[in-house]
Amino acid sequence: MGTSNPESTELNSIHSREINLTLPDVKRITDVRQFMAESKNFNGRVEKLMEFIVGQEKQCQDVIKLLKDQVQQKMHALHHLKEDMLELQRQLNMPDAAKQCKKLMVKLTDETEINECDVAEALARFSLKMSSLYCAILELDSDVDYANYLANVANVNKEFVQNWLKSEKLNKSKISTIRI
Repeated sequence: MGTSNPESTELNSIHSREINLTLPDVKRITDVRQFMAESKNFNGRVEKLMEFIVGQEKQCQDVIKLLKDQVQQKMHALHHLKEDMLELQRQLNMPDAAKQCKKLMVKLTDETEINECDVAEALARFSLKMSSLYCAILELDSDVDYANYLANVANVNKEFVQNWLKSEKLNKSKISTIRI
């Protein structure tokens, strides 16, 4: 995963998408005080810090939803491609198909034009189309996994900061009761 800027992370399938989806640069928080020492993370209000972390998690969830929609679209296209291949098989299984059909009329579902080609070329077109769909699905699926990972890190950060805040409040109340 390359980063385009320090605030976001690129996805594998970035080159094959029309829209640009960016993920936040989520890093695991191990020391809340050190994390808050950076001005980009903390502006003096703990509520803003929590909003920042929750915002990172929400942004990851939104990207996951969009990526899953794209996976479904590719799966739908793959289903149509299988139907197109079955139609080609029906054409080839017709009586005397080998003698009559030197050329086949091939129109893939997601294409607008009908192409006349021989059997070998038709099979090559289907093979290329299926390969590209499988690659796109694998890229998107990998991106979903990565976005899920970042969302989980953001969730762990949220819980970590919440627990840290509770312990800080508890420690302050203990100190104040000891002084009395």
